[in-house]
Amino acid sequence: MERKNIVLIACGKELYRKYLLEQIATEYNVWLVATDEVSWQKTLIQGNVKISNYTVDEIVSAVGNIRKDFPVHGLICWDERYIMATSDVAEHYGLPCAGNAGIRGCRDKALSRQQLAGAGVLQPKSQLCHSLEDALAFADQTGWPLVVKPRGMGGSIGVALVKNQQELTLRFNEADAVSYQGAADFQSGAVLEEYIDGPEISVDGMIINGCYRPMFVARKRIGLEPHFEELGHTLQHNDPLLTDKDLIAVLSKSHRAIDFKNGVTHTELKITPKGFLIIEINGRPGGDLIPWLATLAMGILPGLIAGKIACGDPVDLIAQKNSNAAINFKYPPFDMQVDKVTLPEALSTDKAQAYCVQLADAGERLALPPSGYVARAAYALCVYDDGVDGEKLCQQLLDKVVVTGQPLVESAD
Repeated sequence: MERKNIVLIACGKELYRKYLLEQIATEYNVWLVATDEVSWQKTLIQGNVKISNYTVDEIVSAVGNIRKDFPVHGLICWDERYIMATSDVAEHYGLPCAGNAGIRGCRDKALSRQQLAGAGVLQPKSQLCHSLEDALAFADQTGWPLVVKPRGMGGSIGVALVKNQQELTLRFNEADAVSYQGAADFQSGAVLEEYIDGPEISVDGMIINGCYRPMFVARKRIGLEPHFEELGHTLQHNDPLLTDKDLIAVLSKSHRAIDFKNGVTHTELKITPKGFLIIEINGRPGGDLIPWLATLAMGILPGLIAGKIACGDPVDLIAQKNSNAAINFKYPPFDMQVDKVTLPEALSTDKAQAYCVQLADAGERLALPPSGYVARAAYALCVYDDGVDGEKLCQQLLDKVVVTGQPLVESAD
């Protein structure tokens, strides 16, 4: 049978996203549309079109050029910044996608809160504040602590906990500034939310014609307070939350509320005494190599699943493995220009395998929040059988990673 053609919009960093492209390329001809030159992707793609900007018009034109010679069966994107444009172009060509409303229900944090609240989904008090004065007024009404987040960013970028007026002033201005790195529709201001305590999880799910099904659950580790940097994740093949009726009901109801039609989402939640609380829904596969953990632990191929949904092809969600996986990220001790990252030797037993991967090269600048985000020098990953403390092994290995460098000095300009 002839392979179908799928267009990938942007690609992301090799160390974080290559496996997704590899999985799609096992069954589809992939065409890459991106602003960068093709490098490591070359052996995995059928061809590419270079564009100057990720606008709807440019992507429509690029896909149109491909369609002159080859039928295009699906569009896919896992870069948070371009998922809206990709969905709009998919709709333009009549291809399966989240839909205009669904993808904006993911990207627009303020809109998402309104829609979820309207559907009766458990929500914190929240408000989109266009000015610091609005934010201070909301704080007076709601009380402390609060969470400040940019309206349209993802990956915990610009998100911070505030406990008083001074902190709110500082973090609101930070969130407002970082919002300009995202989509133009959601720049300026910030969303303020009541802080709800509880352990955090993420669920990657597949949605076909509006019907939601969870694929895998990851337990999250957060740090670098007052920011919410994701320090690590653990994924178990038999996590009881995968079959928790209350969790599945919340996820299904939430995706219906934002009218998400087709695709893969990464939903972040908190487990609270009142039930499962949606933090946000992201219209893409999870980051931080979480889908890769699912491949290693369960034999699930999230990249291929996303590709099949984008092309309207049937999906079989069957776990092929019964293992578990954990990943922990190494952050620098201070803002630095990296001199060297030293990794320990891998660990291997009949029940666990653990290893480290370098993420930052010599000369790279790593800045901790609020100067920078996701400033990781390396990670440790452990795949392990039931009965093994894989998280502990993972952390033990990460503790042996040594990162050296010179403090970053602010420019006088």
